[in-house]
Amino acid sequence: MSTNGRTDTHNLSVYKWKKLGKESLLNALRLHRDAILLFEANSFPSAFQLSVLSLEEFSKAKWIEHYYYSSITNCGFEEVEFEQQWLKLLYIHLEKQYAFVARDMFEYPPSLVEFIKNGGLERRKQQAVYVGLDRDRKTVLVKDRISLPSSVKQKEAKRMISWINAEFFLIHKTLTFYEQYFGIKEMDEVMLSPSANVIFEWPYKSRTRSAKHRHAHIVLHKDGNQAGPLRRD
Repeated sequence: MSTNGRTDTHNLSVYKWKKLGKESLLNALRLHRDAILLFEANSFPSAFQLSVLSLEEFSKAKWIEHYYYSSITNCGFEEVEFEQQWLKLLYIHLEKQYAFVARDMFEYPPSLVEFIKNGGLERRKQQAVYVGLDRDRKTVLVKDRISLPSSVKQKEAKRMISWINAEFFLIHKTLTFYEQYFGIKEMDEVMLSPSANVIFEWPYKSRTRSAKHRHAHIVLHKDGNQAGPLRRD
């Protein structure tokens, strides 16, 4: 970061690492609650958008916690240059979305993992907000249909919110059983605070994450290996 045009050459303090993790998690819960309120008001596109933003903040919180805890339990924090490059990833939506599924990739449908990895979720988030035309890297696709936020229906918003709620619920359940989940104590406290009560108010379940998806990944991996290298005649 910089002050008056000067590059910051200091590492982030331990206090700020912990503060970033805690506040990101709190913000994820706030966005989740707002998404539910908008869903109940039948504003499904906005509910979907806020739910994706909640996912991003949730992912950021877990990412920060992982970096912090790995640093204090191993060889300490990295040099400033590396830390700066890592911190910049927290501003990239696609990176946060993919990080959300990457650590437990085999518990999600392969199609969902690829959808997120290829930017599909980010595009859908944008479509939930803006009227416009699709585009590729170089061209606005003028012959395509106009994209409208109203294309995001109740079912899609419900599925998104249910997925995030299930992820929050899993952490809360693990935390209450083992009495610790995160490597940052303040983040555990957030999940046991009134701010987390919203996860018990959402009545729908999610099947997005399941150990059953592991088989699909194994089959996909085998098929990929059997295909072999591409031939050039």
